[in-house]
Amino acid sequence: MSSLEELRNQPDLREPVLVVDFDTLACIEGEITNVTQWGCSIVSPDATALHKTIGIRLGAEKQLIKATVTAVRGKNAAVVFPRQQAAGREKRRERRNPVNIPVVLKDNKTGTEISGTIVDAGRNGCRVVGEGLMSLPDEVVLEMVKFGKPMVGEFAWRNEGAAGLRLLWNAEDEKEEKEEGPAA
Repeated sequence: MSSLEELRNQPDLREPVLVVDFDTLACIEGEITNVTQWGCSIVSPDATALHKTIGIRLGAEKQLIKATVTAVRGKNAAVVFPRQQAAGREKRRERRNPVNIPVVLKDNKTGTEISGTIVDAGRNGCRVVGEGLMSLPDEVVLEMVKFGKPMVGEFAWRNEGAAGLRLLWNAEDEKEEKEEGPAA
């Protein structure tokens, strides 16, 4: 039995598969053919039982391959794979842009400061690289030369060399209001 990678770009090669339709929970046997990085064809007398979201089991593999049915005609189903497979999948709801912005992360309670660089940023978060990020508390203040005032952020994840921060846009404004009193 071949892996999906071994089947790529070999249009005449056919391998038996088990296909699970997650919409109807139907299970059909068939053959996979015309495998590319974008998708494949499933050939089965039961292809009409397939709807949208499917899992393909190739041979005795323990893991299903997630896919989407785009068309069914007779015994043939046209299938596409997700744009990004497994480990490299993007989990963010927003796009991040590559940047190179020097930043100082501060713990206002202890005065601890760590210098780093923002390497990608979006409206609601950024990734920072720097040493010693584990020594900071969950909520920090970000100071950047290019921005007039500091910004509050909280760690979504981190290790010694890098971290993902959620930006709390209103947190700094609320702190200023408490110190100055409500605007009249």
